[in-house]
Amino acid sequence: MISWEKGYIIAEEKQLSEKSMKVVLLQDVKKIGKKGEIKDVSDGYARNFLLAKGLGVAATPAAIEKVKQQENKQKQELEQKKDTVRKLASSLDGKAVTIKVKAKDGKLFGSVTAKDIAASLKKDGFDISEKAIDFKPMRELGKGEAKAVFEFGITAKISVNVEAQ
Repeated sequence: MISWEKGYIIAEEKQLSEKSMKVVLLQDVKKIGKKGEIKDVSDGYARNFLLAKGLGVAATPAAIEKVKQQENKQKQELEQKKDTVRKLASSLDGKAVTIKVKAKDGKLFGSVTAKDIAASLKKDGFDISEKAIDFKPMRELGKGEAKAVFEFGITAKISVNVEAQ
């Protein structure tokens, strides 16, 4: 309700808050929220911008339920992905990799890098990117240790043995 008092227009908050509606966002909207969130926005902004451009839908019980189902599905997929990564890391953890290179008097011609370890692991059936392997290049024959770093902070240690051909 708007009233006139001593030359000033006074608007009560109750009247202004009634002109808002809840919206489920279908995409990220700058300064409003992220996809899947339920936000309370002004009625005009919702009708003229969010709903008109397909950035959101009215927060009906059906729309809210659909968002919850999508969130649950995403959580399940994320858990499955984590389990897959954990299984891969556990099968890799403690694995010994032997790499044969040309050497003279214990010194290598070149160096053994993460790329060589990834290639050796690929031969053993592990498809791991060289970028996922944390390894300081070795320039001498001997043993070393590499670390495979996966998503979600999961790691696995790999024993590296460099031998002469």
